Amino acid sequence: MEWLKKNIGGIIFNIAETIVIFLVGLALKLEYKFIIMLMLTFLISRGMFGKALHFKTWYRCLIWSTLIMLSIFVILKVDLVISILFAIFGALIMTGRSDITCLYLWKNHGEPSKYQDIIDFIKYNEFDDRLIEFEKKLKESNTIEYLIYKYRFKDHKTFGEISDLLELDGPRVAEKLDKVAFAVRIYCKF
Repeated sequence: MEWLKKNIGGIIFNIAETIVIFLVGLALKLEYKFIIMLMLTFLISRGMFGKALHFKTWYRCLIWSTLIMLSIFVILKVDLVISILFAIFGALIMTGRSDITCLYLWKNHGEPSKYQDIIDFIKYNEFDDRLIEFEKKLKESNTIEYLIYKYRFKDHKTFGEISDLLELDGPRVAEKLDKVAFAVRIYCKF
């Protein structure tokens, strides 16, 4: 009973979202069996690929889910096999396991990070008094920023991993990381 009380909002949202997506398929005059088949393909594929991405707000989730399924339904007008393949591909994207930065669209993996000076400083000066003092002060003053510092520079985690661990949006992580990077550079004088 306690579990139901805790998750009732999510359950109601998921049912409403499913109905909206189903109605979008009906609005495109698709057959019931194809709508259900594509929705199940997407759902099962998403579950098989790993942990699904979740948005912080309900309306973003609804918009993205509806747009993805709408595009798959439109492709169904062309060919069933292609729409099934796109449903599987869309499910992969929605798990966060697809790393499109590997395609060198945004950053060449051969380029150094904009935080490379900090990474190198920490790597070669791990026991530097200024660095130890900075870490101590950061930990005392702001736990979230300290964890971002630790995860990025000590544990070498990606923005996505940090975002998942701290349950923060990517832009918030980047904003706080820039602030911490600036503070490290000033405090440690490099």
